[in-house]
Amino acid sequence: MGRKILFITTDQQRHDALGCNGGKVAKTPVVDGLAAAGLNYKRAHNQNVVCMPARSTMLTGQHVRTHGVISNGIPLPEDTPDVARLLKEQGGYRTALIGKAHFEPSSAPGGPYFENYAASRGLHGPHRGFEHMELCAQTGRAGRSLYHYPKWLQENLPDEVDFLQE
Repeated sequence: MGRKILFITTDQQRHDALGCNGGKVAKTPVVDGLAAAGLNYKRAHNQNVVCMPARSTMLTGQHVRTHGVISNGIPLPEDTPDVARLLKEQGGYRTALIGKAHFEPSSAPGGPYFENYAASRGLHGPHRGFEHMELCAQTGRAGRSLYHYPKWLQENLPDEVDFLQE
């Protein structure tokens, strides 16, 4: 196996929000350290500012019109080539996704997509080239959430779960 790869994404964050990119408001020492020791793309441009198309482009390396996720609510096809699967199958990497996946529409618990039912069924993958997934997004309340983290929060820190809002 080659280099270790850590791919960090955030939603709706400007390039200069990070200290390593000139940001002065938020303190980001951990990300600044990662940027100093690794690669920090200074001229990368997203193909689409909306969550699902942007994430699908990052996972597949394909243009929005190629993978077909042109807006939120359109699932990334299961058979679409993706970087995680390539790294796992051809590079021998161990792969995991921790946090927000959002390659599939968020609907109701038990919905038709893996991301909708994984936490309620105790599943953590494999899915989309990732051996392991622990999902979280901005949908809180453990009893209604689709994701692993709010369930963990309810079990381990029940007094804090209301701070994770839907």
